Amino acid sequence: MNPFIPNETYSKISDISLDYLINDIDIKGLIFDFDGTLMRGSKLSNETFEFINKAKMRGLKISVLSNNIHLDESVLQKLNITTTKKFALKPLKKPFLTMAKRMKLSPIRIAVIGNNRLSDIFGANRAKMYSIYIQNLNGFMFKLKLRDKLKNLGIKHTDD
Repeated sequence: MNPFIPNETYSKISDISLDYLINDIDIKGLIFDFDGTLMRGSKLSNETFEFINKAKMRGLKISVLSNNIHLDESVLQKLNITTTKKFALKPLKKPFLTMAKRMKLSPIRIAVIGNNRLSDIFGANRAKMYSIYIQNLNGFMFKLKLRDKLKNLGIKHTDD
């Protein structure tokens, strides 16, 4: 398996099936990336807030693993997430495994949710964790790739 390919891909966190994660693949914990995943731009969406609360009510342990040195503490408090690691040095395997120890879970019982194929998906896959990619459909890179694909199909002009 290509280590940059996630187990699942979604455009937003709220599309993830908690039933599938819990019942079908026996996930016990979720590790979120912060910037671009939990926080889209400068805000936490209501859908993401509700998803995390549902995950907690279903018994999942929740953590944040970020390469950012500055995390918005008010967001972490609002979500009541206490297990965090800043400046994690993802995609190194060690921060993922350290977080698994803090969560008291086997790595194979953890899903990592992130928006970066290198730091989040590659790191999660190396640590033998389930990887979920949140694709930013409004991001510059996505639009650039889509434009290139359309040009390859013979469509030369698109309205942005």
